[in-house]
Amino acid sequence: MKKYKVIFHIDLNAFFASCEIAENPELMNIPIGIGPKHDRGILTTANYEARKYGVKSAMNLTEARRLCPRLKVLPTNFPLYEKYSTYFFDYLKTWTENLEPASIDEGYLDMTDDLQDRHPLDIAKEMQRTLYERYRLPVSIGIAPNRFLSKMASDMKKPMGITVLRKRDVKEKLWPLDIEALHGIGKKTVPNLKLLGIKTIGDFATFPDKKKLRNFLGNQTESFLEKVHGNDDTPIDPTRQGSHQSIGNSKTFEGFLHEYQEMIQALEKLTQKVIERLKDHDLATKTIAVQVRDADFNNHSKHRTFDYHTDHFYEIFEAVEHLFEELYEEKTVHLLGVSASNLVQKERLFKQLNIFNLNKEAPKDKQINALLDTINKQYDKPLLKRGMSKNKKQ
Repeated sequence: MKKYKVIFHIDLNAFFASCEIAENPELMNIPIGIGPKHDRGILTTANYEARKYGVKSAMNLTEARRLCPRLKVLPTNFPLYEKYSTYFFDYLKTWTENLEPASIDEGYLDMTDDLQDRHPLDIAKEMQRTLYERYRLPVSIGIAPNRFLSKMASDMKKPMGITVLRKRDVKEKLWPLDIEALHGIGKKTVPNLKLLGIKTIGDFATFPDKKKLRNFLGNQTESFLEKVHGNDDTPIDPTRQGSHQSIGNSKTFEGFLHEYQEMIQALEKLTQKVIERLKDHDLATKTIAVQVRDADFNNHSKHRTFDYHTDHFYEIFEAVEHLFEELYEEKTVHLLGVSASNLVQKERLFKQLNIFNLNKEAPKDKQINALLDTINKQYDKPLLKRGMSKNKKQ
């Protein structure tokens, strides 16, 4: 008998504000915003008490205070958030090892083999109740047969909601939602879709001209169309962030980065760390990704796959610079990350090479890279690096 997948997406509600309330219960029922105290700043988040007045994340503080004069603004406290995030994920691991963190405040669980003859809804209620009673952390939970639907379901009832979304419910529950609610669609893409007359997810799902959709979504078009029809075979992978599944480094900037050059310098340091870890494990990479989280806490990422495996800083950082150029939106930045995946042991890679495919696997300018490596190692700093060609294909 076929076993149907049961995927949970668990999302902490107004996480930063919830951590503050958990630490200081006197803040309960007080409208709270997290962000800078000067009026020119913007809020990173607001609790649901503040949202009743129309206050929301990414809102200018002056406007937020106008809407809610009682708003209490607290500074960001990342050590506190990390502490409660650890509580959150440690608790989820008591249910299943098939857990994949998606960010500091959300994760996917494949509960298919861990239900123990219990109804998924009963387990979700116990999880929600325990996280609140034990840590004062409110969560919303989506239950579905795949990853995408579970994410969409957890967004449907907040705070403290539990939603079951089956494939047979997609047309009734998912399609009427505004196109902005479609997980994975960028803010820049939404206006373009609306120009095509696509206002809801249902409009998107039934749009007759795929060619027009590809103009805005590229090779993701088919994937999105499958998902809005309830199909998603993306597995929950607990090793997705494992050291040999991928190697990455990221940094959160408490004061945010404002200048482009500051961001490039930060990316250079992150790339150096990734290279060091690759070499420590004797690995080479074929795929490089850059992650950006802006001041509105929206996450954006892009990746590039080479034609060969490499561990050379100059090749990898050139790709990082190009990827960041594509992502850059003249916004302040909260987090930057660089990761390497599609990894292979260099020893294994070299054994596979032979005289007939050597030129395909190794870059033509490896001697230049080796020379730059030698010079920079001598001075123990990246004094020299390759120039970036604007005409180079990505």
